Amino acid sequence: MAFTWIYLLPVMVFIIVPVSFLTTYTIAVLNEHVDPAFPYISDTGSYSPESCIFGQLVNIAAFIIAICVYIKYLEVKNFQQTITSKGGISHRFNKVTSAFGLLSCIGMDIVANFQESNVIVVHLLGAILCFGAGTIYFSLQLWISYKVPGLTSKRLLLTRAILVGICILTTISTVVTATLALSEYRGSTNNPQKWNPEDGGWELHLVSTISEWILVITYCILILSFVPEFYDLEFEAPVITFKNKRTFT
Repeated sequence: MAFTWIYLLPVMVFIIVPVSFLTTYTIAVLNEHVDPAFPYISDTGSYSPESCIFGQLVNIAAFIIAICVYIKYLEVKNFQQTITSKGGISHRFNKVTSAFGLLSCIGMDIVANFQESNVIVVHLLGAILCFGAGTIYFSLQLWISYKVPGLTSKRLLLTRAILVGICILTTISTVVTATLALSEYRGSTNNPQKWNPEDGGWELHLVSTISEWILVITYCILILSFVPEFYDLEFEAPVITFKNKRTFT
């Protein structure tokens, strides 16, 4: 049995991630857990009940993205074996690229399940893994799109190049300005999710949070860019066999 709807998986990610963040943002603002002015995405999922929605939806999104990473790996592998014999990348490069994609998904799971209000160190490690590995993954995918002839249209290649450039810039901007803002923060250590202008480092904090939102939106668009390629793919159901012959009665 062949599944031909796998192109819908990136669409699902493109819908689930923004909906989850906008939902938790709305609930967090209504409950006065965060200030409305561009909080970090993680801030909107720090406290109950929004943390429950945040964790559940982000876990689902991470699982679907992991499937997309695996399908993309198989696509590149099979395309080079059956469609083109010119140029291309090594099988090891394709595996390393997929490894970064899966590491980013693991980082998403950590961010979803270890709220910054409870386990800040683990949460930050998950965020670094998610954004760092994610940006590397899409950068390597861009190189694959460029090096494998016929895999991607020139228009899509150019679009991905622009989006990856935005990813790199916003990743750097998010991390650097967040570090500088924290060094200037003089507000309450009990609730840093409500960062006020008088707490210090407000402008840098705002740059960091806006950069993070742009980064996540760019990730979603990059995942969505897999749709044209996935549309031409079909997935066969796995075959299950018994390792040892047995007699059934």
